[in-house]
Amino acid sequence: VLASLSQASGLPLSQVSFLVATLLNCPIAAATRFLPKGSARHAYGTLSTLGLLTLAYGRDVEQFVYAGALVYLFMRFFPRHCGYLTWGTIFSYQVYLHYERASEEAWNAGELDFTGSFMMLTLRLISIAMDYQDGARSKGRSTKKTAEEEGRSKRVITALPPVLEYSGYLGAIGAVLVGPHFFFHDYLDYANSTGEYALLNTDAFPGVWGPAVKAMMASAFSAALYFKTGSLITNRAAVLTWDSRKTLGIWGKLLVGFVCNVNYRLKLYFAWHLEEAVLILSGFGFSGFSTSDGVTPVWTKAVSAAMIECEMPPSAAISVVKWNRHTGTWLRTYVYDRIPMKGLAALLVTQTVCGLWHGCSPSFILFFSHSAVLIYSSRILYRIQTKYMAPETLSWTNPMHSFYTTFMLSYIAGGYNVVSLQSVLDWWQSVGWIGHYIFAAVFAAGAVFPKPNKPKDKSRTKNKTN
Repeated sequence: VLASLSQASGLPLSQVSFLVATLLNCPIAAATRFLPKGSARHAYGTLSTLGLLTLAYGRDVEQFVYAGALVYLFMRFFPRHCGYLTWGTIFSYQVYLHYERASEEAWNAGELDFTGSFMMLTLRLISIAMDYQDGARSKGRSTKKTAEEEGRSKRVITALPPVLEYSGYLGAIGAVLVGPHFFFHDYLDYANSTGEYALLNTDAFPGVWGPAVKAMMASAFSAALYFKTGSLITNRAAVLTWDSRKTLGIWGKLLVGFVCNVNYRLKLYFAWHLEEAVLILSGFGFSGFSTSDGVTPVWTKAVSAAMIECEMPPSAAISVVKWNRHTGTWLRTYVYDRIPMKGLAALLVTQTVCGLWHGCSPSFILFFSHSAVLIYSSRILYRIQTKYMAPETLSWTNPMHSFYTTFMLSYIAGGYNVVSLQSVLDWWQSVGWIGHYIFAAVFAAGAVFPKPNKPKDKSRTKNKTN
């Protein structure tokens, strides 16, 4: 059947298998809420997701089982080190898989393999192992906590989860197929109908059909626009590295690059909005009520990326928060917040880890390392706007900052669409390295307009003198 669908649609068999599994996940995951809470939901999530992964990837489903079993053994026998062991084995294996399967070349050629979904499993395995490690290390320690430890306290796991509960988390709602990531304590609230889900399946629980249909429409729109732009640009890598400045000019080439990058993102919008609809229908996407009126239901747990917010971000810092937001939260929780240094160095480390998670290729590593530079440059511009310029200038500097973010993201993202180091350099050279010159100018402006010194606490100074 899948082969017939592939032949009829003209899509590769791997794409058809994945698409069918993703579509089947919609009714399967949505039905989770109607099962008895606790063990039934754990078992249902485990078995249904294993079935969908088998449909999508065949025997490669074994990779998910082996990885989950290994991390559980780490948690069972090495609780104080299980998080670091998971980083060292599962994350390293993820990077190796990208290299061994040549995943980036395959993705650009339209082929799909299990590495994409394994990326989501990697997030979940590191998350639960690190939270359990934090719980094991917190035992017997002083009750006084740092601000960072206080932030982790909600996620800390103090007792080894039962196998069924653990596997239920890994397979919950089929989210391992395309995301998003969520924490273990959020899943337990949903599986046991506690916390925000205490009223699940009652009349008091918010209606799901309105926001779910809206997400489905966004998914359908993304798919339609993807095929339309794909018919215009059939080979993104070739278009981006072609030195066409003589015929198009730099601005024309940058416009073509922008369309190529949008085309790449549209397929992600399609999958993420579809999964958003699934999570809303299951009830899991519910995140409480709006703080503005206390009545409007909010579904942020289901949202990976809102298209308008991502395509027209006010600043690079905001774009990182809005794009693939749950993976961004994961990076902040398990990478950025645990780095001893801060500033640009911490951003570079965090974004490089993100690049390696995406794939062991120069294009990913260069894009994400440059995204750290972009975020830092955005902070410089924001500092100049708010500390050195009059408040009334924000009416026109904010749109300029937004344009800067969109322009520079498009410039550095051109490297995301190609594979080799030479192809990345060819893209930047084809547009005259304009983005790098702009980076240099912004950093120079940052040196001219440094961070203002923080005012000293007069009371503390007075106490010291006394």
